[in-house]
Amino acid sequence: MKSITNESSLLEDIKNGGMKRQQAIATIYRDNQLKNQVVGFVRNNSGSSEEGVDIYHEGIIALDDNIRKDKYRGDGNLKAYLYSICRFLWLNRLKKNKRVVYTEDENTLDQVNVDTPETLSLEDEQKKILNELLSRLGDKCQQILEMWKLSYSMEEIAEKVGLDNAGIARRQRYNCYQKLLGIIDAEPAIKNILKSS
Repeated sequence: MKSITNESSLLEDIKNGGMKRQQAIATIYRDNQLKNQVVGFVRNNSGSSEEGVDIYHEGIIALDDNIRKDKYRGDGNLKAYLYSICRFLWLNRLKKNKRVVYTEDENTLDQVNVDTPETLSLEDEQKKILNELLSRLGDKCQQILEMWKLSYSMEEIAEKVGLDNAGIARRQRYNCYQKLLGIIDAEPAIKNILKSS
């Protein structure tokens, strides 16, 4: 099994797509030390453990997206980069919800170039394609991803979609996103259009 420290191999696998990409993301996902750091940061800054895990999931999705769009080329430390993405995402959520904001070294956030669900801006053609792809995932996945894009909490998504709790909603969101990326991977023409965003 690959380690998150084997960065060049992980980056290559993510860019190549398919099963290797999924395995690379799973390797990053299982890094408990980094996950605990992110959860600790969120808990120390007006959040819960559940929100910390949620932010870690979102960070991995953003990292995957940035690697595939060549916004991260491996010239830094992958773990530090992912941590800074998670930190950025959490501080953004705090500001949005007008909770207490952690201010130390906030200027370092400017160095992180990340597309968050709220800031993802696609052109008309890309929006049409994305909507068509979402429709292939089935109603529940479509609803979960659309609500997540609109920054609903996992608790709200669970309630609306009829799931037992936020943890199940979080797993469903992750699985739906993986399915969406699998469809995009299988169609190079669509991948190129979406990549140009």
